[in-house]
Amino acid sequence: MKVFLRIILFSALLLNSFPAHSGDLSGANEIKTFTHSVTQPFAGSQSPDEARIAAVAKGKTEVLEKAGTYLETVSVVENFTLTKDQIIALASGILSVNVLSQKNFATDEGFGIILEMKINVDTNTMNNRIKQIHEDTALMEKYVELKERENELLDKIKKLESMNRELAKLPEKGGQDKKNRMRKEYEEVIQAIPAGEWNQKAISLWERGKYKDPAKAVEYLDESIRLDSKNPVSFNNRGVAYYNLGKRRLAIEEFNQALKLDADYADAYNNRGVVLFELGEYQKAIGNFNRVISLKPQRVDTFLNRAAAYKNIWQYQNCLDDLRQALLLDPGYAKKNASMESANIDLNEIERLCENARKACSLGLCKAKTYLDERAFCK
Repeated sequence: MKVFLRIILFSALLLNSFPAHSGDLSGANEIKTFTHSVTQPFAGSQSPDEARIAAVAKGKTEVLEKAGTYLETVSVVENFTLTKDQIIALASGILSVNVLSQKNFATDEGFGIILEMKINVDTNTMNNRIKQIHEDTALMEKYVELKERENELLDKIKKLESMNRELAKLPEKGGQDKKNRMRKEYEEVIQAIPAGEWNQKAISLWERGKYKDPAKAVEYLDESIRLDSKNPVSFNNRGVAYYNLGKRRLAIEEFNQALKLDADYADAYNNRGVVLFELGEYQKAIGNFNRVISLKPQRVDTFLNRAAAYKNIWQYQNCLDDLRQALLLDPGYAKKNASMESANIDLNEIERLCENARKACSLGLCKAKTYLDERAFCK
């Protein structure tokens, strides 16, 4: 017998009508409401609670599509040129879901549960977060990473449900082993879904390139990893939290674990490189930065990080080449990130090098200035 879970979602976005020049989401006086329903089938081997978790996640994702379409029209979002996927990821990161009521029902096809839910977006939080991600791209990346993991888990649930329907047709004896394996995998996926909420709690503590309360962030991430130990993002985030606590060796262990789970995780390589740099292991740091650049050749901060490492082993030409590449990729990077703490050197390093070269040349030592002028670094 099939059992169905039906969810009715009420999402209320407290957003007012904004004039074209407005960039503020505060002071909302209009409620924008989205209604959405989703039918979630599940087999008798799956508990109602498990199906409820899966359906809530599925319904949340689907209603976010509607909310995201609306948010694209809000001027503050347009001004910061976020993609639709980024808008949905951001909304997901600050979304609060309340189950208002739950009722059971029965039909000729089986039993089910009706959940009434309300989804609100705190517009003040949305406004502040959009301003923060404009100055700190790492924050947006964290939201996107979590949304990608949630989508991955939902895809797995969809495949397992399809497999379950096929296995239900097999004789009880012949298909039991397959059913047991599928059951175990389903339990793991269902358990992993709430892990994202703990990761989101940690991200809510992120300000200006670091966790403002890294100890609390570690607590949240501990729970996230307990529920979902196969998500490299959680280990990477916990590594950053340890780094913010000054626990560099623990941070490296976390980045190592993240890379075991995902050998192409550019951010974990970059973070590990930063810690190795601070520990004075410059060649190892450069190896990590090389890997990042091979994966993401447009990543400005990694060129700056590698430039700093080259400088510390007296490879000045490589240092300058990386600084120049960073300038080509983003001429305004130094200005945008001037107030953020980081292990890298900023683009003002070029000005300092040029000033020192000019002073040396005034004393008759012009080799350094000539070298910089030939490469169009100093004006």
